[in-house]
Amino acid sequence: MKRRRVLFVDHAAVLGGAELSLLDLATAYRDTSEVLLFADGPFRERLEAAQVKVKVIPAPQSILAVKTSGGLSAVKALPALWWMARQIAAAGREFDLVHANSQKAFIAAAIATLMGGRPVVWHLRDIVTAQHFSSVNRAIAVFLANHRVSQVLVNSRATGEAFIAAGGRKDLVTLVYNGIGSDPFDNLASDQSAQIRDQLGIGDAPLVGVFSRLSYWKGQHILLEALQELPNVHALLVGKALFGEAEYASRLEAMAAAPELAGRVHMLGFRNDVPALMSAGNIVVHTSTEPEPFGRVIVEGQLAKRPVVAAAAGGAVELIQDGVTGHLVPPGDSVALAKVIGNLLSDPIAADRLAERGYIHAKDTFSLESLLTAFDQALNKV
Repeated sequence: MKRRRVLFVDHAAVLGGAELSLLDLATAYRDTSEVLLFADGPFRERLEAAQVKVKVIPAPQSILAVKTSGGLSAVKALPALWWMARQIAAAGREFDLVHANSQKAFIAAAIATLMGGRPVVWHLRDIVTAQHFSSVNRAIAVFLANHRVSQVLVNSRATGEAFIAAGGRKDLVTLVYNGIGSDPFDNLASDQSAQIRDQLGIGDAPLVGVFSRLSYWKGQHILLEALQELPNVHALLVGKALFGEAEYASRLEAMAAAPELAGRVHMLGFRNDVPALMSAGNIVVHTSTEPEPFGRVIVEGQLAKRPVVAAAAGGAVELIQDGVTGHLVPPGDSVALAKVIGNLLSDPIAADRLAERGYIHAKDTFSLESLLTAFDQALNKV
């Protein structure tokens, strides 16, 4: 299938789950396409390392400062968004279409269609609900989607259903699950896990990992609360605060320093060796307190051949069959999480069976090849 000429647009300079997914797409499309970023940073470096063409057009601070939960700030940013839209319209002239990978990128790209810009595909990777989006931001996004885009790609049924519930047109929605390559997990050196454990100084102690940016709704504190019921179990927290959430990171550090947890919580910050870190642990947990649009870490944990325990909300329930390919627990319930972790650690044979079924499921259902096939088909309808 011939690949379209695509201008991928993202506002972020950092590496979140949406950017990692875009990295895979842009790499596959690098012969015909380009990525436009609103800010410079590690994401640009990763794209260029993958030989993807990148253009950085620094956006006015009023755009970058807008929070999805804010209302008035979004209105105040409209003049800057109009300016950014002109840049997208101009940059997109040599391409067939514009792929907007974030909400800020989508708003600017949708406005660009008023200036003769190319057709826009919005890759919606957020649950558009009141928990995360103000009524003003929801109204603006849904209105522009309904009137100015060709397709809304969603990364889970939960994401699509939330968009439709907010007033979005059902006929625009196309489900394109994220895909994750298994090679980084399958090709680990045999001694990497032992080396990581030696570096942490934990020997053979049970190790449970959570892999996400540090944010209250990502729920790392839920694991630390569960750890209080699990003597001798260590926790690995991989990720850092990205969007003004340093206060939450400080809270986690304070919890980790408490006498009942001291020496058992290892906060490593952002790391590029997630496959090896997952493989060094006994269990991978997903602790989001609110519905997750997809839950990339869930699939990664399965590819690492580790039993995965996830919060049962949003896209997570589409990734795991409870008790078959992983375990689901109520969001925010540290007692239930501690019980499932304890059961898995006490029955390693059952844990291994769960992990093996999870690996097969992830590799069959959420492969990078599956993502690219669905993505190619969606773009060829524009």
